[in-house]
Amino acid sequence: MTYDMDLTGRSYQAVLDWQQESRRAFGKMLLNWRRRNGWTQYTVCEWGAEAKFEVISYGNLSVIEQGKAGELRQKAFFQLEELNRRLLDREQRLEGVKSLRIREQIEYAEPLLGNDSKPWGAVEFWSCYIGYLEVPDRYQAVLSPTFSSKEAEDLCQNWRRHVRRVIRTRDADVTDALEQLAASVPEMYRKRFREVLALDDYSTSELAQLWTQDEQFLPDEWIRAWETGDPAATPKPAARRRSKQPG
Repeated sequence: MTYDMDLTGRSYQAVLDWQQESRRAFGKMLLNWRRRNGWTQYTVCEWGAEAKFEVISYGNLSVIEQGKAGELRQKAFFQLEELNRRLLDREQRLEGVKSLRIREQIEYAEPLLGNDSKPWGAVEFWSCYIGYLEVPDRYQAVLSPTFSSKEAEDLCQNWRRHVRRVIRTRDADVTDALEQLAASVPEMYRKRFREVLALDDYSTSELAQLWTQDEQFLPDEWIRAWETGDPAATPKPAARRRSKQPG
């Protein structure tokens, strides 16, 4: 992607398009960084919760990765800087982490580095988001996710926890809420998704079929649409699926 920072003479719509493209590129950068480290959308949140430092929530991270976040608060760029800072120090990154699973996920993870191999801070993250700094070369190519069976299990458990958390927040009847969620899922996926919500798991090959052109898993989108109460936001899988093998 070539960045043209001279906005003189551009139409207002051209500036908006340039801004949106910059945000999409930034989101893809975070997505690719996460994938290079073998992380799910939940990894950083779980790490932050154990090590007691503030991170971007997985819901907001998902929106940012899709390039749909709009104006980000200054706080988000400092949260990314703190994450990068901890990754630079192999000893500090493990401080406060008790879970063996999280330790394994972060022990050899890489910080986000610029083309000059220097770690990015809040200024660089912000500059990239507004289009004044290019995405480093190593994070421009979109990578498909790769999962072991255990990681697929963890992903399914996270989806179940997300659903339970929404139900508790709404103080809703569990059975009715789960039926409402299942009913919002395209019929071809409904039965298997019900089974996953009832403590079964998707296999890695099944997850490959749930991967979409927007680099998201369909269950993430189904749950998000149900959570926000916007059934129209539920994706149409026939038009959006692509076969990427995650395992």
